[in-house]
Amino acid sequence: MIRASTPLANEELNAKAASSPTSSATRHVGRLARGIRSQPKPVDHPLACGRYQTPLRYPGAKSGLAPLITHLIQAASKHPSVGEIDLLVEPFAGGASTSLRLVGSGVVKRALLADADPLVAAFWQVAAAQPDALIARMREEHSNFVIPGPSTAVARWDYWRSWKPRPGMSASAARFETAVKCLYLNRTTFSGILHGRAGPIGGRAQASDYGIGCRFNPDALAERIDYVGHLYATGRLIDVWCMGWRETLENTASVYKTLVPNHVVAYLDPPYLNKSATLYNTSFAQRGSRKRSVAAPAGWLDQLDHELLASYLTRKMRYRWLLSYDYDQALLDSCLLYGRDRMTPHGSDRLDAVKQWRISKRLVRLRYSAAARAGRGDADELLLTTLPPSTVPQDKTFRSLGP
Repeated sequence: MIRASTPLANEELNAKAASSPTSSATRHVGRLARGIRSQPKPVDHPLACGRYQTPLRYPGAKSGLAPLITHLIQAASKHPSVGEIDLLVEPFAGGASTSLRLVGSGVVKRALLADADPLVAAFWQVAAAQPDALIARMREEHSNFVIPGPSTAVARWDYWRSWKPRPGMSASAARFETAVKCLYLNRTTFSGILHGRAGPIGGRAQASDYGIGCRFNPDALAERIDYVGHLYATGRLIDVWCMGWRETLENTASVYKTLVPNHVVAYLDPPYLNKSATLYNTSFAQRGSRKRSVAAPAGWLDQLDHELLASYLTRKMRYRWLLSYDYDQALLDSCLLYGRDRMTPHGSDRLDAVKQWRISKRLVRLRYSAAARAGRGDADELLLTTLPPSTVPQDKTFRSLGP
């Protein structure tokens, strides 16, 4: 399904980028944050109910989570204090599989993606606003560097691994090339890991039965990128922001003032409690720019990041939220994390409409496809949410750990 570019998309693409000329992603798809249409257009795409929708493989991918979140949000939407969800905000976009599925199926009206990693943000921005150009370039990369053979593909992997925007490169060109880098490395690197020490699929010698191009299916990728572009063109995907989780949540309130807070839900799937440093780059930095200090004790900054997130969600968050974590009892034992059963905003935050919502805690069983675990297979996932407790099931699927 190839579309003509929309006037809105052209206007945004021609706008002067908000970041420096050599940055790899702009703060928004356009010069400014994209506004909300009164009514988004219907979703009319073959992948709207497809099994595979995201173009990105992502470390920590959890194949069974989207249906469970769908169930929770659909149930909450029937509660008088919630109603129809006008906007789903995903500050740790990553592979964005949950947002793509919920907005495509109509469970939520719109979605906003954000990621502090410029590599990931640039990909989603270009896939949203320039899908046809990205598809064409993706096919060129496959034809010119993957099909010719393993040695050519590995050499291209090395090229993209070290590539950076050159001085004087325009912001739009830098963002587009960064999106191509993200896609190529994601489809050719072990478990889709973009940072750290992960190497090409099949190893540098390509002696494995699974070669570097085994996850690079151009036809499937073209359809998935086109789906992202369709969601953006119809106003279902509002925007893609390159910023950290806190700035994303705070800016959502200031940019989309017309939205009723009860009709907004944030879905957060942060990095692993103890493994994020080996899988991610800046995606858990509070503002999207803090680098990890090599002088800090091992794991200390990881713990601090998780505590900062917990403090914000339980004390300052104006919207209902749903949080998924690989299960770790430490998350529930510490009052600096999620040991409490209720949000505890300070007086000034209560004046700013922050509620004292109860926090429901559930365990669900998922099949992981993450390199961060010792082997793939079933494992427990922790779901925490401030959706109305009466709408959150307690059964064999959603095993209760609290209210």
